[in-house]
Amino acid sequence: MAVSTPDYYAVLGIEVGADDVELRRAWRRLAMQWHPDHAGPEATAHFQELLAAYSVLSDPMSRARYDLGRADLGTGPRRRAPGVMLRRLSGPLNALLTCGVARLADDQVIELFLDDAEIADGGMVTISMRVRILRDGAPVEELFSAWLAIPPEVAAGTILHPTVQLPGMVRPVAFRVRYVTLTE
Repeated sequence: MAVSTPDYYAVLGIEVGADDVELRRAWRRLAMQWHPDHAGPEATAHFQELLAAYSVLSDPMSRARYDLGRADLGTGPRRRAPGVMLRRLSGPLNALLTCGVARLADDQVIELFLDDAEIADGGMVTISMRVRILRDGAPVEELFSAWLAIPPEVAAGTILHPTVQLPGMVRPVAFRVRYVTLTE
């Protein structure tokens, strides 16, 4: 019998796409309300559930694993994407731009060109790139690996967001699905 994991997003009362600021705000509000020192010893179990949810969702790697597990169980915001890495679409952004599988659109969205099999089956993509973040009020460049779950039968024009964004990103990263027919 499988042990079911609670829906940590529902536990904290946030949307799946909530950023770090929204997550922290929800955690602080609920922690103040349900801490056993304030709400009494009977609130301990609920507080521990809140703490577990925040611990998972506040860590980018833990959150990515949790989101992937939610997709596997069909409880995620999208259909299950298989655990297959789409190597043709994975790698450094500059290399993907150079070989034509990605393009920077006018609206600063990165377009990814998927073939028929990638569209039908979906999969995982990881793209490394440099992004600007604000650190102590000053913009600096940081290396970022965007992890994308591409659901099977994804529609052309669909906007996908990485599982996790870096805190303080000047411009969050987004990807648009485009179809391409590969010739042999």
